[in-house]
Amino acid sequence: MTAMIRDGAALLSIGAVVATMCVGSTGFGEMLDDALAALRTGYETLAVGPLQDAARVLRARADASDADGSAHYHLARALEGLGLYHLTRGEQEDARRYFEEGLQEVKIAVERRPTAADYHTELGNLYGNLAGQSGVVGKMRNGRLSTAAFTRALELDPRNALAHVGMGIAKLETPAAFGGSIVDALAEFRTARALDPTCDEAWTWEGIALRRQGAVADARRAFTKALDVNARSNHAQRELAALDEDF
Repeated sequence: MTAMIRDGAALLSIGAVVATMCVGSTGFGEMLDDALAALRTGYETLAVGPLQDAARVLRARADASDADGSAHYHLARALEGLGLYHLTRGEQEDARRYFEEGLQEVKIAVERRPTAADYHTELGNLYGNLAGQSGVVGKMRNGRLSTAAFTRALELDPRNALAHVGMGIAKLETPAAFGGSIVDALAEFRTARALDPTCDEAWTWEGIALRRQGAVADARRAFTKALDVNARSNHAQRELAALDEDF
């Protein structure tokens, strides 16, 4: 999810198993594929088990041999997912710890491949999550860094839907006095879903923005559309449930 959850909102050693495998072996490759599949499942559903499994394997892969930074990038996403999981449970300190750890991993990824738009997008996600967990000064600092990362991602790839979602979240969460705008945020979310019709986070955040405008029926339609696109989206499920409870 790119899913920075501002409204709502371990890792096991791989030990001897990895020690017996060559990094380039078929066995490890299959394990890596399994880890990425677990990451996708865990990130969408905020299921802690798959996220922990993914992080465990990716930690073993995120070393000097990770020349293009991809293992560090995916590890950062797993750590972000674990942070979001704890955030939904009200465990802010644990959430912040995972966001900070993820930030260090994605910074390595960016250093190793500075032209990867996805890496800058994840950098923006993690700075954005940390902004949501910070005081006034930290919120402003991390918010600026988040926006800068999304801006760079879109310079590298203007069609990066998740970077548009991230930029929209930044516009939504920034006070109007400092340049924030719900209207501009909605434009970013709609650009994202036009670029990628399967981007459920674009629909979910559009629903959040519409709810803030008081457009409850439109918000409900947006959350429902997000679930049509991805029935496993924990984020959309929670937002729709909260809307139904309140209205």
